Amino acid sequence: MSTLEQFSQPDDELSSSKQKQEVKEKMEIKNTATFQEAIQAGNLTEAAAWLELVKSDPKYDARWLDHRSRELMRAFCDAGQLEVAEKYIDYAQSEEGRRGRKEKIERLRNQTT
Repeated sequence: MSTLEQFSQPDDELSSSKQKQEVKEKMEIKNTATFQEAIQAGNLTEAAAWLELVKSDPKYDARWLDHRSRELMRAFCDAGQLEVAEKYIDYAQSEEGRRGRKEKIERLRNQTT
């Protein structure tokens, strides 16, 4: 293996960052507005993928992530995909927020049983 190949392994941080950027560029979602449009259109998988790609972007702070993850969680709940919605419990900024999200999912589960 050449020295160049050693430095361009997929788990290399630079390579990973470049791959993330390439994936972001191919997505239709480009910002918060198009993220919200995707949710409204029912494109939850794409919205979730975009949120994962940008959650560590310094352009978006913890408050922004809290709000967007709540929107996405609500959409998954409305679609009856409670298992997926659960993933967004820990995205809440505060313990109170996490507790509220957890209670909402539990309430919805109890309604379906």
